[in-house]
Amino acid sequence: MRKILFMLLVLGLFAGMSHAGLITSAVRLNPDGNSGDTEIEIGSNLQDGSKIFVDRDHLYAEVPQSGADYILVANDDKDNPNLQYDVTIASDATMILVLDNRLGHGNSGGGDPDMVPDLVSAGMTWISDMGFVDTGLNVGIDEGGDGGVDQYSSLFAKDVMAGAISLYAQNDLTNAGGRNNYGIAVIPEPATIALLGLGGLALIRRRRS
Repeated sequence: MRKILFMLLVLGLFAGMSHAGLITSAVRLNPDGNSGDTEIEIGSNLQDGSKIFVDRDHLYAEVPQSGADYILVANDDKDNPNLQYDVTIASDATMILVLDNRLGHGNSGGGDPDMVPDLVSAGMTWISDMGFVDTGLNVGIDEGGDGGVDQYSSLFAKDVMAGAISLYAQNDLTNAGGRNNYGIAVIPEPATIALLGLGGLALIRRRRS
């Protein structure tokens, strides 16, 4: 049963075809002086080799399935305590946050797929408060754009209704500048939580367990 649920999650997490236009707008509020001139962008068909940030050459790697609409955020926003993203979705969907596994772990060098973000220590409980759930899956982060994986990020998911949703600051309290800013992706319903339900998600453990 667990294997079936896991496969459903993998297949549903990033649909195998592009859904351009699912994200209709992405507005960045309260930029600080470090990244105030950098505009975020909306992308489609997230896959291995897709650019992550508007201000870095980092690339996604080991993406479970390609096809999600996503937002290229500014990595310099990672330590802005007042940051807010307002994202508008055209239809009911599943939103995914791509969270650096080093969050809440101080000066850890990272690069460990077995590490799990500690949102309490990081001061990012707004994520769990909003209902985002750790799917148990990672995505690789190629920081040098050279085909290697330098860090790993966990995928947290939540079903959202059409309309606007606000997301807030990363600014990890244990090491604000020492990890990558979170990413944002969106896939159509039904997907993770809509398909499996919270009970199903609870049966899934991180893939290294």
